[in-house]
Amino acid sequence: MAARIVREEGVRSLYRGVLAASLRELSYSSLRFGLYEPIKKTLGATDPKNTPFYKKVLAGLSAGSFAAAVASPTDLLKIRAQGETGIPRSLSVHATEIAYANGATSFFQIFANFYRGVSTTVIRAGLIGATKMATYDETKHRLRMYLGWRDEIAIERYSLQFCASVSAGLALSLTSSPATNARTIIMTSPPGTYSGFTHAIISIIQSRGILGLYRGFAAQWARVAPYALVQFFVWEQLRRVVGMRPL
Repeated sequence: MAARIVREEGVRSLYRGVLAASLRELSYSSLRFGLYEPIKKTLGATDPKNTPFYKKVLAGLSAGSFAAAVASPTDLLKIRAQGETGIPRSLSVHATEIAYANGATSFFQIFANFYRGVSTTVIRAGLIGATKMATYDETKHRLRMYLGWRDEIAIERYSLQFCASVSAGLALSLTSSPATNARTIIMTSPPGTYSGFTHAIISIIQSRGILGLYRGFAAQWARVAPYALVQFFVWEQLRRVVGMRPL
């Protein structure tokens, strides 16, 4: 697929929508990573050795859902920018099209247009937060417990981060693929085509079968694996720089 895109549209097309994607990450990922530990501690998870896995899942679910609700407009912009073909248009053009879709004139109508598909986005982000953050956290805990790896030793610290990131990336791809496909068809279809997340899921199953929910899984995994590695590594280094203990 990548080769075909490069052949037909050039190398720059691989970075289509990069500005919108960056805006999304600045808002969504910052909130998701920043809220995970405070929420976990609010749930009573103060001792890593005695923190049940379900509390990590709940903390990730809450952080991811809230972050997605706030950043949903940037997600819609990213989907639109990455989904178009031909000569890329500016982000402002996409924003204007979204804002005034369906003849919107009032502030409420414009606001609602930017939050189109928000329920699906929040469901997907909740799954991602619950899976990605909790799996990373739990994997590091298990490796420390069973292998004795310590964050004080550089090679062991980086091994912890690498193994936990790979585990989180794989778990994320498996759990989020159905929601990712549902979100994509909702945001790229004419308004009103789908009534919500459930309608989109049923439509995918009816037209493509159960495996249709995992359409594009290889491409998702190819994106998520290096993305998780870089994201968690940078996060851990930033925590270290400001004097915070490793997760």
